[in-house]
Amino acid sequence: MKNYGTKFLSVIIIGLLAASVIFMGCKKENDPETATVNIKISDPRDPQSSNKTSTEGIIDANLLTKCEVTFSSIALKNSNNEYVELLTSETTVDLRDLQGTVDDLVSASIPIGTYSHIKVVVSGVSTTYDGNNYTASVSGGATATLASPSMTLTEEQGVTNVFSGGAISFECPLAFTLSDISDIENVNIQFDTDATTYVITFTYDTYTWSFAGIRPALNIGFILEEGIQQIRHSPPYGITIVSTEAVNYYGIHTFVDFNNHGGVINSHTSQHVYRGADGTLVVDAEAMYNNTNPLVPNTINATGESDVRSDETFNYSQIVSNLAGQGYTLVSGQTYYFSLRKTWNITTNGTTYDMTRMCEPIPVTIP
Repeated sequence: MKNYGTKFLSVIIIGLLAASVIFMGCKKENDPETATVNIKISDPRDPQSSNKTSTEGIIDANLLTKCEVTFSSIALKNSNNEYVELLTSETTVDLRDLQGTVDDLVSASIPIGTYSHIKVVVSGVSTTYDGNNYTASVSGGATATLASPSMTLTEEQGVTNVFSGGAISFECPLAFTLSDISDIENVNIQFDTDATTYVITFTYDTYTWSFAGIRPALNIGFILEEGIQQIRHSPPYGITIVSTEAVNYYGIHTFVDFNNHGGVINSHTSQHVYRGADGTLVVDAEAMYNNTNPLVPNTINATGESDVRSDETFNYSQIVSNLAGQGYTLVSGQTYYFSLRKTWNITTNGTTYDMTRMCEPIPVTIP
């Protein structure tokens, strides 16, 4: 006699297994595995009141008491060239609170895979500079509220809207891979607050007031908290030119090894970038060159911060000639701004890689 009960039970089990496989397949397709990305934000320099120039056109740190920036989008580009949004709503941060410290901005679960770029979109700003408030946004226009006399002015009365051309967008290469659901990637957005803003002067009748606007070219960088990274820098007040000769100066660069292995900087390059009369340009003033000056020290500690001194040379005649060839004539007695761009070749835990960073605008007065 055949055992139909056993055969029927086997059919049920096979059916359940098949249904389970189908269900799991559907779940995987519609609900992909995700990992975590944490976005942090900081100002890479120490508080500015002790070491910042107050040259006209660049913010005087002592007068900038608020610098709220509104992010409308922070997205990562994946291997399919698609953007994965991290923000669920607009987020406002006061950059003035971030100097010398790191704060959490957003944490998001995104599909595992390879990512190549990060894109940040800023759609609003509200600053208080010299007691005067300036507020502008993509959708709300621009206003300036004066401390004395107490009054509010609008675009119709001549207030500049720094978002008149739309939101300010910045995209930068940032390559990493999330390979497992347990992976966590930490990304630090670095704003140089003072270099990100600039002075707007407004004249009404016979009076002139100063406000702080945000630059169309944001002074912003990104670091992955993997391996050795440069987290701060302290270039000089300015480069003093007394003749057409080259000028030597140095900067202190602070590094951290997020993986706690330590390492060595094998070599470094230097390049000065021309920023114009108000710091808004990014024009190569010279070719990137190998800097043969020794770093002091050239080793990075496994734990804590490591300060590295890098001696630099501002090749005045060559830079002036290069800029003239690109249509930029530097006038005697005028102050212009330059940034130092450096590439560090680093070895840590058996891995060697290059890392490029650019410092904030440095004032240079032409003799």
